Amino acid sequence: MAEKLRLGIAGVGIAATQVLPHIGKIADKVTLTAVADRRPEACAATAEKYPGIKSFDSVEKLCQSNLVDVVWVSTPNEYHAEHAVLAATNGKHVVCEKPMAVTLAECNAIIEAAEANKVRYVQGHSKIYYEPLRRMREVIKSGSLGRVTQINSWNYNDWMIRPLTETEVKTDMGTGPVFRQGPHQVDIVRYLAGSKATSVRGAAGRWEPAYPETETDYSAFLLFEETMPVTLSFNAHGYFEASELTWGIGEGGRRMLNADSALPRERRTKPMSAEEKFAFQRRGDPLGRQPLNGDDKGALPRQPFFGITVVSCERGVLRQSPDGVYVYDKDGRREIRCGGGFNRGAAELLELHAALEQNRQPFLDAAWGRATLEVCVAILESSKQRKEVALKYQTQNQDLAGW
Repeated sequence: MAEKLRLGIAGVGIAATQVLPHIGKIADKVTLTAVADRRPEACAATAEKYPGIKSFDSVEKLCQSNLVDVVWVSTPNEYHAEHAVLAATNGKHVVCEKPMAVTLAECNAIIEAAEANKVRYVQGHSKIYYEPLRRMREVIKSGSLGRVTQINSWNYNDWMIRPLTETEVKTDMGTGPVFRQGPHQVDIVRYLAGSKATSVRGAAGRWEPAYPETETDYSAFLLFEETMPVTLSFNAHGYFEASELTWGIGEGGRRMLNADSALPRERRTKPMSAEEKFAFQRRGDPLGRQPLNGDDKGALPRQPFFGITVVSCERGVLRQSPDGVYVYDKDGRREIRCGGGFNRGAAELLELHAALEQNRQPFLDAAWGRATLEVCVAILESSKQRKEVALKYQTQNQDLAGW
């Protein structure tokens, strides 16, 4: 049986604050022992909330520490590869926030480091840990609806009007909607398709004067094996939320207070400083939604949504419902109800623990992360070249462990 994993988190920004509250739910398998951040105030705030942990002022020191078995990389995207390789080289297992890296060459370096040092890599922050998506995959695998013939996934959210620093709105640095939001959609459709994507034709637009160095929206047409088509559409302007079409429920799994986008949101004219963004984090409002625009904490918890994904099969259609999955077939519509599942962070760490215990590669391993990044990079490249881009790093679909 695998021993309890000692977790160190590299970078305690917004991503880490979304993970930390859920680690206590798996305390029998994982314990938080250390964090690293070059901002003393961020380390101090985390240590105050989680007494007894060790704080480091560099990721290198964290990776060298004998207090840590696995490093969760939640530093800025441009450092993902450097820090994942550093962790692996020091014999630590790695969970890395999406995207895996900024370039495919960086992905290859991570894979080589993990293999050379015999450590496991888990791609973190994927929406396919959501239970409704896993249930959809089970229906597809059962063959009851026949083969998948088409997938359409689209989302509108507020990403461009969240608190953003200058380095978060530069596509060349691995930020912006394609790198920050694209992996979610790409993971979802790759998982549900159950086969390899073969090519991408994409278009990404830049329509926000305040952030001219990144895209604000993208659309993509993917072909999978047997010429199965998939469409992706994403809009980050923040004027309209897809939650208006998902029963008011967003990524948090609760009804949003401004689900119909009736109340206006602040629209900034330039990026903010890191200090200004940290102030949002300290106030407990890292997405900048303010009290009237966040989730309704008093509402009944439902299943979380990331926009709308509709899967068409030979003999039916699948889509998510507020409490599970709707299945449409010759007998009409039925619902598969879902439980609560595990929250962000806990699922990835449970999967790493299970992979070590069972001596296997994890679900959503490094090859998966690289394949997802390849599609995101292809969307941008296709948009630039105005032509279809062939894919070569795609992997066969994986299925989630039985936890």
